Amino acid sequence: MRQRDDNKRLALLEATLELVTEHGFSATSVAMIARRAGVSPGTLYIYHEDKDALLVSTFLDVCDRLIDTALGQVDEHLVLREQLRRVWVALFEVALASPRLFRFYDMFSHSAWMTDELRERNDQRLAPLLEALAEGQRQGLIKPVGLALLEAFLFRPIHHLVQSSGCHPFEPDSASIDMAFAMAWDAVALKHSASQESVS
Repeated sequence: MRQRDDNKRLALLEATLELVTEHGFSATSVAMIARRAGVSPGTLYIYHEDKDALLVSTFLDVCDRLIDTALGQVDEHLVLREQLRRVWVALFEVALASPRLFRFYDMFSHSAWMTDELRERNDQRLAPLLEALAEGQRQGLIKPVGLALLEAFLFRPIHHLVQSSGCHPFEPDSASIDMAFAMAWDAVALKHSASQESVS
């Protein structure tokens, strides 16, 4: 059995991320991925059963990078708004530096490869952040809506703003980023929550 090389594994994930966000799932072939990664096509099968498995592995790698960024900002000693502001700004900075991450996440999430099992896996990893949101709802800080709406109005704007172009591109200076988060917060917060923010 050929020995695995973690550098080659990571190169395959990065090549998949790049090519899929450039050309889409169907137009991205195993040969293209191997060539971009600087390995032979056969090397890919040392790490992944097939292209589908590689796509799932790339998605999980993208998710872990985003989740690790978010969880690194969760601090139960801070009020909820400040926790979410730190998470939001950290994710926005990642999106600016590596816009492909959010693009791939969005593409995969709306593809046939997305499954309930993958969603549950990510929710388990995100448990500290999800619990902070749930506690905010119990305390009347956050609107009593499902995670789909919270994600859509709180975190999805990050991807839209970073990808924005054309007539009204977003200028990511600190004041604009702070205003963008404030608007995202206002979308999910109950109007009376400012005076009672706490998740302790």
